[in-house]
Amino acid sequence: MMEKLLIVEDEKAIRETLQELLELSGYEVLTAKNGKDGYEQIMEHRPDLVLCDVNMPELDGFELLSSINQRLADDIVPPFVFLTAKVEFQDIRQGMTLGADDYILKPFDHMHVLDIIRLRLDKREKLLQKGTRNSSVLNHRVFDKLALPCEEGLVLVPISDIVKCQADRAYCTFHLNDGRKILVSKSMKEFEQILINNKFLKVHKSTIVNIKYADKYLRGKGGQLIMSDGSLVHVAVRKKDELMRMLKH
Repeated sequence: MMEKLLIVEDEKAIRETLQELLELSGYEVLTAKNGKDGYEQIMEHRPDLVLCDVNMPELDGFELLSSINQRLADDIVPPFVFLTAKVEFQDIRQGMTLGADDYILKPFDHMHVLDIIRLRLDKREKLLQKGTRNSSVLNHRVFDKLALPCEEGLVLVPISDIVKCQADRAYCTFHLNDGRKILVSKSMKEFEQILINNKFLKVHKSTIVNIKYADKYLRGKGGQLIMSDGSLVHVAVRKKDELMRMLKH
């Protein structure tokens, strides 16, 4: 079966050059002109490899990879090969932390591009045969931003701006410290581990809160939290002790 590659590149000339090169080399090729478009293409078509520019409008390459890591959770994320005009140490470190597989400097040599793609596709095939997961990349990572799929498309929200997340059947709503509410077309469970890794607490089966926005605890059988936005959050009895420990710190 023909291997499927995705090119995410905002410069049309580079995008079309790469597309022609890869199609002539026998690959099925998809293209995206920015990070948000790339995100939708990855979620819909699940390419075998992503060739991605670092600096792009909408979502840059690192934000795109971070968003895909969050959404695919324990699945195997397709190899990401980044295209960049320069490679700074901090960029390499950030990309590798997110799980980047390689970098290609612009202007690039065509044979070098093909060699790297083949190398990464072969490595991916071996991982698939072994059933290796992304747990080392995702399960315990602390993210700066959370990727939220909603009516406006993909929205990146700084995790430090989230006051709470509340479940609503198959959906959930994120409440932000500027008063915004973002309705997300995914269940709260999908974001639960990421939030907890970022020192949030699930105080009730339907609510996860950012402790730094908890203004006051009202004692009772279970208790309630008054959040910084003035809202009241119910606290399950079994969560009371853990909540008190976190509030003290």
